[in-house]
Amino acid sequence: MQVTVEKKDKATVGELIVNLKKAVQNSPTKVSFVSIKGYKNKFGEISNNLINIGISYAKSKAKDIEYLTNLDINSFDSKLDKTLLEQARTELIASFIAPEKARSEGQTNAYTPIIDGVKVHNDTGVIYIYGYREKKEILTEGIYPTVNSKPLTIAKNELRKKLSTGKFTQYSIEEISSVRANKETLEF
Repeated sequence: MQVTVEKKDKATVGELIVNLKKAVQNSPTKVSFVSIKGYKNKFGEISNNLINIGISYAKSKAKDIEYLTNLDINSFDSKLDKTLLEQARTELIASFIAPEKARSEGQTNAYTPIIDGVKVHNDTGVIYIYGYREKKEILTEGIYPTVNSKPLTIAKNELRKKLSTGKFTQYSIEEISSVRANKETLEF
C-alpha cells in the first residue's frame, strides 16, 4: 500500500500525524479534541467540526445496544407509528449485535490504521481523520439530493439520532483547510 498526498504537502501530512499522535498520547484518557476547519463534503457543504479522536467505537456501540434494549417505544417522543418504531428498534439491535459480515469485512479491509484517529484507504491512499463529532458549524450549505426513504428507514433514522455511534465520522484530509491538535494549527 502506498500513501498518496495529491493536494497536501507530504511534510504537512507528516506533521499532522505526529500532532494527532501526541494529542492522544498526552491525554490521560487517550482521547483528544481535534478542530477541523473548512471541511468540504461531496455535496459542497463547508463546515467547521470539533471531534474527539481515540474514543472507542466498540464501547459506544455497546452503550447504544443497552439504550435500545431498555428503550420503551411507548414513551419515545415521535409522531411515527409505535409498531414501526418497535420494528426499527429490534432491527437496529440485531444489526449492532450481528452486523452484515461482508460489509463489515469490506470496511475493515478497506483501511489501514496509522494511529488512533487516522487511517489510510488501501486502494486510493487517501488519509482520513476519524472520530466522534462533538460539534458542527455549517459555513456554507450543500446541495443534497432528495431521498425517498421507506417508512422503516425513516423510523431507524429517528432512533439513530439518539445513538452515539451515529456521531462517528471521518474527514478526508484532501478536503480540509486546517487542523488544530496538540495546541498546534496546521494549514493546508
